[in-house]
Amino acid sequence: MLSVNNTTLVEDENSAFPTYETPLSRTIKFHCLLVFQILSILCSAIIFISFGRMRELRAKQHNHIVICLLVCNFLIISIELPVTLIYIHFGQLIPSSDKLCLYWIFTNYFLFTTSIWLTAVASIQRHILIFHAHLMNSHIKHYTPIILLPISLCIWYIVLIFFYSCEQHFDYTQPWCIGPCYTFQSVISTVDWIIGSFVPVILTVHTNIVLVVRVVYQKYRMHRGRTWRTTRKLAFQLFSISFLFLSIYLPLIIISLIRLWFNPTFLMIFGILYISYAVYLVPLLIPFICLISLPEIVLQMKKFICFNNYVEPERPQNIPMTISSRRINQ
Repeated sequence: MLSVNNTTLVEDENSAFPTYETPLSRTIKFHCLLVFQILSILCSAIIFISFGRMRELRAKQHNHIVICLLVCNFLIISIELPVTLIYIHFGQLIPSSDKLCLYWIFTNYFLFTTSIWLTAVASIQRHILIFHAHLMNSHIKHYTPIILLPISLCIWYIVLIFFYSCEQHFDYTQPWCIGPCYTFQSVISTVDWIIGSFVPVILTVHTNIVLVVRVVYQKYRMHRGRTWRTTRKLAFQLFSISFLFLSIYLPLIIISLIRLWFNPTFLMIFGILYISYAVYLVPLLIPFICLISLPEIVLQMKKFICFNNYVEPERPQNIPMTISSRRINQ
């Protein structure tokens, strides 16, 4: 995961690493993250139920990587974010245990990195599906990267976090307990940053730029035909997801490079207070982005809402004809 330096300003009695946090900043972040977490879980549940009930959604190849991305980000907001909320609320990790620190660190590093890489894979696969569909004509070619990617990253972080030879010291008053010990060793931490952040972000940027150019070229060549409309739908779904990711991760990459090459304390306070938590915007907002880009689900929701709001018109009652009314009719 992309992280910021945890260098501090004011020392705390129980920590060797002071903190910039104040009760007000913690309260604002806690309630904002909590509200978005609840809404995001509800939106994800709607999408998962729709995928389970609508076979046509599951049958489309381009939706498979989207559902994998949704599952990964749903795990972030359901099993990793709750620990972060506990830390933000109390100002330290509670209960304070090394096992919980390891759990928090592993889920954070593994799930966020998997999410970044799945976005890169989605960009590459979408480009292939639009312009070279024959290359994805087998289940092996389609599912292999989706399956191998999380398995490889899981093994990578299990080795680094649990078995890498370094002395681990946790600080329960710091985000993610100050991080795994390997991040304090320049070589391996740089390799991890390149593999887990830099490469997938650059791949996503490059693939989307190329895709934009080719889609625009196809638009003028095909004069808005049926193929163009299909291409536009596939591209829009990818662009909306990629834009969300890149709007968060690309600035983080730039900040990391500035710190690496020019100024190690660049945006230090702002990074500790906000940038570390800005990455949660991706898993919190991506269900809504995916929902907007899935018109089948939106249509079903509109039908459901309209059906529930439909009021059946009253039928005129059959008034029995009296003796006087018969005489009038006669």
